[in-house]
Amino acid sequence: MPQNAPRRRVAAAEPSRKKKFNFTAQAFRWVNQKLEIDEKISMGTFKKVLWLMGLTVVYIFFQHNFDSLIRKLNKADTQLNEQRAAFISHKSKYLFASKQSEVEKKLEGRGFKTNQEPPIKIAIKKQ
Repeated sequence: MPQNAPRRRVAAAEPSRKKKFNFTAQAFRWVNQKLEIDEKISMGTFKKVLWLMGLTVVYIFFQHNFDSLIRKLNKADTQLNEQRAAFISHKSKYLFASKQSEVEKKLEGRGFKTNQEPPIKIAIKKQ
């Protein structure tokens, strides 16, 4: 009968590690190389600085969009006020020109005269 014996461990071949592209590590090395910092800043600090720079860019982007929106709103408000003033001006001219006295003045130049006798009222008797 076979005996129970521990299995021999097969030496596993070391898996080949694929290098992942790590943006922060690459950027960290590049900044260290360009500024000659030589590891004076830790990777954690560098990540925080990158995060703050990203937030700053986002803040500037939204601030710029907000300012352009305010400019557009002010321009639209100015146009609205101009159109309102033009409407009121045209309306007042129309109301003045539609008065009976003004209509009579315009029609006299064309040969029409005002009627001196009042209109005749027609009454129908009900049965």
